Amino acid sequence: MGVPTEEMVVGIKEAVAVLERWKEKDSKGSGGADAAAAPKPDAAVETKPVDRQIWPIRVFFSVSESVAANIDLPDNFYNLSSEEIRREAQSRKKKMEESQLLVPKSYKEKQANAARKKYKFTVIRVQFPDGVVLQGIFRPSEPTTSLYEFVSSSLKEPGLEFELLSPAAPKLRVIPRFPIAGEKRTSTLEEERLVPSALIKFKPIETDSVVFTGLINELLEISEPLTSTTTVL
Repeated sequence: MGVPTEEMVVGIKEAVAVLERWKEKDSKGSGGADAAAAPKPDAAVETKPVDRQIWPIRVFFSVSESVAANIDLPDNFYNLSSEEIRREAQSRKKKMEESQLLVPKSYKEKQANAARKKYKFTVIRVQFPDGVVLQGIFRPSEPTTSLYEFVSSSLKEPGLEFELLSPAAPKLRVIPRFPIAGEKRTSTLEEERLVPSALIKFKPIETDSVVFTGLINELLEISEPLTSTTTVL
């Protein structure tokens, strides 16, 4: 083979340069595609307690249990998209059409758990023996201890012992305040099925010297009527 001319050398160098540019372009394109195709890590569950300054406490005058249990949540309260709201409505309709006798209990519980996990907040109403209702906003991941502390700080008698009762059927059940035997942590509001909203009952444990005397004056002063048209915020 003869010695390449200067013109041939220039042509070879240009061809090599073009191939290198193509290779670099393909490499970047492949990397971008891989990055786009790579699964995104699940968003971390927010465990920080709700800021009470942003989500104010509300107190309602004495009402019946049926009125207090009517917690009307606006569609945008949990920042759900219109598509998610539409799917949720369709899902509810489909569930109503299904025969409950044909749906295994474990499957229904799995569906309910999946639905609860998309909520960022939960509305909790606590009804006291005098009918007054205390409302607070919590994160589903908060421990039940936070709920007890919230209620305790609202009482006029801070030394009063009490229990919070869950509306779970067929009868009221005590919401645990501390970890149960054998557990290292207290259950969360989500685990106690208090999401996306719940009405719970306040049960005072009174003694001869300590009795239930209601909420602190600061909260009673902001009391308002609770009707069927009252919004959660």
